Amino acid sequence: MKEIKKRSLNKSNELWNEAQNLILSGCQLYSKGPETHIKGVSPIYIDHGKGSHVWDPDGNEYIDYDMGLGPILLGYQYEAVDNAVIKQLRRGMGYSLVAPEEVEYARLCVKYIPSAEKVRFLKTGSSATEAAIRIARAYTGRKHIIRGEYHGWHEWTTAAESVRQGGILDDVRQYVHKFDYNDLNKVEEYFEQYPNSVAAVITEAVETEEPQDNFLEKLKEICHANGALLIFDEVVNGFRFDIGGAQAYFGVTPDLSTFGKAAANGMPLSIVAGKREIMDAVDKKIFISTTFGGDCISLAAGIAVMKELVSGEVNRSLWEKGRYLQDNFRQLAKDVDVPIDLQGYPVRMSLFYTDYNGKKDWLYNSIFMQECVKRGVLLGWHIFPCYSHTKEDLDYTLNVFEDAMKVYKKALKSGNPASYMEGTPLKIVLG
Repeated sequence: MKEIKKRSLNKSNELWNEAQNLILSGCQLYSKGPETHIKGVSPIYIDHGKGSHVWDPDGNEYIDYDMGLGPILLGYQYEAVDNAVIKQLRRGMGYSLVAPEEVEYARLCVKYIPSAEKVRFLKTGSSATEAAIRIARAYTGRKHIIRGEYHGWHEWTTAAESVRQGGILDDVRQYVHKFDYNDLNKVEEYFEQYPNSVAAVITEAVETEEPQDNFLEKLKEICHANGALLIFDEVVNGFRFDIGGAQAYFGVTPDLSTFGKAAANGMPLSIVAGKREIMDAVDKKIFISTTFGGDCISLAAGIAVMKELVSGEVNRSLWEKGRYLQDNFRQLAKDVDVPIDLQGYPVRMSLFYTDYNGKKDWLYNSIFMQECVKRGVLLGWHIFPCYSHTKEDLDYTLNVFEDAMKVYKKALKSGNPASYMEGTPLKIVLG
């Protein structure tokens, strides 16, 4: 078994105690907070990263698979991106007029993203999906939106949730409707329930579950048959599946799409992209305007990332590394005889935990993640391979996975798995 090093978390804990008095909810993104990791065992803060590794404020080192919740596509301190950022920093961050970098990046987006005939740049994925919804409503003259699992924190989408509803206007809820991935019947029901009133269906092209029975193609057909637009939220998938996103991988081009996270390898940059006909039709009707949309530093990073992707080597590597992890993980789970699976596509995977009767519980996730982080492997909601993960990283990780599986098995068979928790079990959060 891998050696378990005793890890001090004193500095992380001190910072968190102070943060709760200074910062609303203690952090800027709920999914990065202590509740989404094993408080008491996992680090709360990351001090710096290099390649595929990160270090917490106490100096503990981890192989990272959360990769900033998806943005770190190439690796921390990736030279080509860092050099582009430093070069641009010496020229200027943002000016009193638009910068040539906006045109250069737009040219690359239009060249490689199938749905991008015109684009607009923002800073976050949530802002990009907000912009896409506004465009769809302006173009169709309709109010209702049919949405998938998660599309950001703005009012139009959060109104369909059941938690953290403070400040959301009740009137907004009547216009947003959720459906489960692959459930075309539910989508058709909404179109029947709100005839000639649905502006768009927005969904991720894929999450963990694979599209069944030509789901994406049929979804597009249903939208167009009812006069609605199809929007792909590519904030997570974009640039991981392919330089053109999951839409290029699956060969289904939506009317609008949104990109973010991995666009600039950690710098804040998002994109709303769409067909020229749609973008031109709404140009004088909508207001999408932000000072930092043309931030030259992020655009320089985005240009550098796109240039790294052009050859196809990065994406091939992500698929190969993810497949190596997934195939070997599944073999280990079979050999150890534990009910855990590494599901999804190799470039974006999620661990799926149950007991031997098929029951799911956040406690089970917690036990496995705890045993991994104790041995220097940091997991989150997803497992994102990055270009900088090495064969050594992957093999070390698989050894840690095996050890964690063995503890997991003992915990399940003990009849009291909670007794194996050394920290606070996970809690599900929105965002």
